[in-house]
Amino acid sequence: MSRPVVVVEPGEGRRVGNVEFLATTDDTPLFNLGIVVLRPGQGVDGHVHEAEDDSFLVLEGTLSVTVGDEHREMRAAAGTFVLIPAGTRHALVNAGPTDVRFLNVHAPGGFDRRIGLGPRLHLADAAGG
Repeated sequence: MSRPVVVVEPGEGRRVGNVEFLATTDDTPLFNLGIVVLRPGQGVDGHVHEAEDDSFLVLEGTLSVTVGDEHREMRAAAGTFVLIPAGTRHALVNAGPTDVRFLNVHAPGGFDRRIGLGPRLHLADAAGG
């Protein structure tokens, strides 16, 4: 059976904190796609995704990305794409004065589940059928 087409209108994605998921594990097991907003001073501490690539396309602002055990820091301005291979330690921070907004892709899917987004409840499920 093929999966249905997914269309998400602006602002209508499923949310966990500051992440708006546009494509979830319910939609495809191949990847998760979200829009993330970091306010000035917000960030994500250093971490590793052992079994998935993590990538960012910066839409607004400048994202500071620290990678690897050597803590190499790079600044990714609007329009910049960053791919973090599985197993690579990385951290993110908005060190600037304005919000940073970026597309975030995790592949394969499952990231949404790990940060607390439960399966989508379908009407047939809710009605017991």
